[in-house]
Amino acid sequence: MHAIDWDDVRHFLEVVHSGSVTQAATRLGVNYTTVSRRITALERRLGKGLFERSSNGWVITPVGERIVTAAESMAEEANTIKRQVLADSHELTGVLRVTSADLCVQQMMMPAIKKFIARYPDVELEIIATVEPLDLAAREADVALRATDEPPPNLVGKRIADIAYAIYGIPELKSKVEQNPNAPDIPCLTWVGDGTTRPPWIEKSFPNARRIYRCTALSIMLEMARQGMGIAQLPCSLGDTEPNLERIPARYVEPGWGLWVLSHVDLRTTARVRIFRDFLVKELEKQKDLIEGRKSN
Repeated sequence: MHAIDWDDVRHFLEVVHSGSVTQAATRLGVNYTTVSRRITALERRLGKGLFERSSNGWVITPVGERIVTAAESMAEEANTIKRQVLADSHELTGVLRVTSADLCVQQMMMPAIKKFIARYPDVELEIIATVEPLDLAAREADVALRATDEPPPNLVGKRIADIAYAIYGIPELKSKVEQNPNAPDIPCLTWVGDGTTRPPWIEKSFPNARRIYRCTALSIMLEMARQGMGIAQLPCSLGDTEPNLERIPARYVEPGWGLWVLSHVDLRTTARVRIFRDFLVKELEKQKDLIEGRKSN
């Protein structure tokens, strides 16, 4: 067997994780032909087919399925080597300020932070939860996980996914909506605004709703929904992980923003900032199906 090229393995894993060659090419920043050529080269070296090609797409073979775990281990080893080469031990100490302003984003970030602390115990993390985004240019934080479609031009980072939303409520309220979505006594939960504004998801999906309860924080809205006090438009990454909430059919759900990992352009070469940012990106990309609403409970 010929020596295996890591780049070929990387392209193989991207096709597996993305579900298609086209998606893999987009995420890798290359064209379709490059991905196809890399996979063919890996198959030639292994002497086995990893995908069955058809007009409907590529389907992984049993051999391909068997090597996925080993390929992911190889990827982890390669990433570890890369981090160790890039990271100066003196730079991987000191304070690192990480901020997020949204409850669902904070929850998504916690598993990655736990792993990072275990791997880099000399970095002193400060987790800053705020209602309003902090100013990274003023060094109020080093790395931000932020829901936005227009990051400031002085920040650099990566868009992880598009945050999907759905309408959620307890099973009893779901049954009520399914029986008559135009019923006037369907309670709805939304944000505090001017006290009279009805958001589009209520106006278009439940136009006759008369009981509107307004909240100032997502955590309050979530708890009210858990308690059966109303139905709410929530991020899928939050609603789909709540065992006592179910998705409720609606004619209209408002679109979400992009989820970004950001840092200030001046800090892009600071080892602890760069390594944490890359680490967080990698961990969040594992949750992309949940973030984009394809992993319902």
